[in-house]
Amino acid sequence: MHFRRTLLVIALAVLAMSLPRTVGAAQTYNDKISGHEYYATSTDGKFAGTASGALPGDWNADVRHTPLCFSCTSTAMITGGSFELATTLGSLALVTGDFIGGAIQVTNVGTDCTNQTFTVNGVLGYVGPWYSGRGSGTFYATLTHYRQRVFGTCVIYAASINGTLSLTF
Repeated sequence: MHFRRTLLVIALAVLAMSLPRTVGAAQTYNDKISGHEYYATSTDGKFAGTASGALPGDWNADVRHTPLCFSCTSTAMITGGSFELATTLGSLALVTGDFIGGAIQVTNVGTDCTNQTFTVNGVLGYVGPWYSGRGSGTFYATLTHYRQRVFGTCVIYAASINGTLSLTF
């Protein structure tokens, strides 16, 4: 009887070691993102667009930050916000996360009302499907404000964002 129990324990141990190690392990998904800024203040930017790659779909981001400073390094620190990606994970899914840090840096101030560019380097936490995530991620993008003089005033008339997204959950 003791011999059978020992054999059973050994057989179960061998079976457990032969199972794929990826079961339950976090996976990293990398996408290219593009889109536009549809709302902006000096402390908040809202973006929407499409993702292509491992998790293709439509995304939305709300990036909250300290006030923009065009002569500072960093231009602004990311203080919060949210991220959503409508995609498929075997079936339709909403992958969500929160901005938990990062920075925004001006790369071209747009002298004489030319276009302005910024890098947005966001750190994501609580990443996963349907607001239940414990994963992490990065949001790296270039934001371009398109500007033109209208009756002597410099006006931002559009804004695009392009970059990469990496999510691990």
